[in-house]
Amino acid sequence: MAKIAMLVSNRHDPDPRVQKEAEALVKAGHSVCIYAYDRLHEINIENEMINGVEIYRIRTQLVPYGKIWKTGKGLREFRSIVKKKLLESPVDIVHCHDQDTCSVGLWWKKKGKGQFVFDAHDLYWTWILLPNPKSIIRKFGALLLRRRDKKYAKSADLLIVATGKIGEKSGYQEIYDNWRKNSVVIFNAENNYSNTWSYPEKFTIGYFGNLRDYSMFKILIDAVLLIDEKERPHLRIAGSGAASKEISKLFEKYPEIKCKISGRYNHSELKSLMDECTLQYCLYSRKRGNIEYTIPAKLFSAAACGKKAIVNFNSLASEICKQNNWGWDVNEENIDEISKLIENLSKKWNSLSKEEKNNQYPFGKFMNKLNWDSQAEKLVESYKKISMP
Repeated sequence: MAKIAMLVSNRHDPDPRVQKEAEALVKAGHSVCIYAYDRLHEINIENEMINGVEIYRIRTQLVPYGKIWKTGKGLREFRSIVKKKLLESPVDIVHCHDQDTCSVGLWWKKKGKGQFVFDAHDLYWTWILLPNPKSIIRKFGALLLRRRDKKYAKSADLLIVATGKIGEKSGYQEIYDNWRKNSVVIFNAENNYSNTWSYPEKFTIGYFGNLRDYSMFKILIDAVLLIDEKERPHLRIAGSGAASKEISKLFEKYPEIKCKISGRYNHSELKSLMDECTLQYCLYSRKRGNIEYTIPAKLFSAAACGKKAIVNFNSLASEICKQNNWGWDVNEENIDEISKLIENLSKKWNSLSKEEKNNQYPFGKFMNKLNWDSQAEKLVESYKKISMP
């Protein structure tokens, strides 16, 4: 069995995907520790053990989200500290979650100390485009990050990607296939929380996750305002991120929309949050070039909690929704289409009796067949294929 160090550039409170993977490997007999970057000094517990996984949180100077140069400097310091810790306590495998930790894994491999796993949760190079996809500087930055991603993908002893082809729609695997052919798809699925779900009395659209995409909420507001007040849904938003303040201020401008917003939450609170909504809003801007190939984590979370979602049309998410009856797809640029879909769903919901709502009709009659247990087995099997000490 191997001694594994996982690296993640967030505070890990815990990060659901990272923790699930770590626990799966511990259950298989491996030893796993996680080095996490608490850039905002938000976690008082520096070291802890969660379900057999050791967690070490590392701090540098305060680094606010969204500040490119400060973020880069902070990440370099975080990686330098991790390197020192690895030299003090060597491991067999360095498992890097996303590109911003991969230089440590490659360094460890080149020193002949152990193996390097690259776990690509996202198309990392597209994030720099989010604030302004048309920016020449940001496009150049994305090009450099893409080249770096290619280097890490080709150098890794094991490449894990978050999505793969479903039906006729490609995922991350098909993109990485241009660089290497033997990547392993591990979907960020979740096991069902319960066979019974709770719903609010009033039709409520929820969004629980990172608040980074300002435009998606402006689109939601514009769509909701077109709906008659009697059928207008309530909104429930929870999470934090680079655009959280701007998004909160945006909703303050529209008091006619009933919206409850709260901040960062622990994954253990997810089920209770989901019980406050009728469905999830997973409609993102397509301009940064990522949405067509991804499946938002909140879509898997919604399915695990018995809730359907509104997703982007002509995307991997829309394909998985169609195959599993997980929700509805719509053109994210067509405000009228979005508004009509929400209005029709609201009318259906509000026409139901309390008993019908409690029986999850018509929004919750589906089974989440794509669960985490199946993905955990794939992860463990993938680890068996790379050499162990």
